[in-house]
Amino acid sequence: MESAQDQEILHRVCREVAPYTMVPQAALLFTLESALHCIELDMKGSIVECGTWKGGCSFGMLLVQRYKYGKIVKPVWMFDSFQGLPPADERDGPLAKAYQRDVDSAYYYDNCTAALEDVRIAIKLFGFSDEECRVVPGWFSDTLPSKTTTLGREGIALLRVDADWYEPVRFVLDTLLPHTTDDARVILDDYYFWDGCARATHDFLSSSGQAYRIRTIGDFVGAWFEKKAGRSGLLSPL
Repeated sequence: MESAQDQEILHRVCREVAPYTMVPQAALLFTLESALHCIELDMKGSIVECGTWKGGCSFGMLLVQRYKYGKIVKPVWMFDSFQGLPPADERDGPLAKAYQRDVDSAYYYDNCTAALEDVRIAIKLFGFSDEECRVVPGWFSDTLPSKTTTLGREGIALLRVDADWYEPVRFVLDTLLPHTTDDARVILDDYYFWDGCARATHDFLSSSGQAYRIRTIGDFVGAWFEKKAGRSGLLSPL
């Protein structure tokens, strides 16, 4: 359980990054706690977020380190197209397609587009260096493969997947899970919100033969699992 000082830090960070994120507070708090968790356990690797929008979660994972430890311990990789979401397909379900058609909705956010220059300005305002906040613009299919050598060498201690649709979620899991450290948390932002994210997650687990347990964040505001080795024996019966 976090101390009162830790709680104060977490809520301070939530307030400071609020203009840069759409993530519900319960999910944001879990993300911040997970960043501290992987540091406290001295897990190998950097932090990676795929799907950053204006950068709020990534900034938060850096700020919480600065306020807790007085420095950035683990850099954060920020992967985003900065061109909005790709077109939803049949695997994403009718609600996803309806979302992309309803351009006048208050929740459309220009198809989740964020201006790269605005993100870079925010990085400077927060005072993060290029080494601490590693921005990689472009579609995941173009950018992730080019960084797998570096990420494989560093390892990934925390992976946050906020890619909405089936194809990008599946691509992230297929490409980055092999480089994720054992016991690392993988956060699935859209698991309960979009059908494509849930389908991609279960298809990935099935095709890779993994039995990771899906866990819920807050009141169904997200999901996560830990990358675990297979069980070596049965649990004792209750």
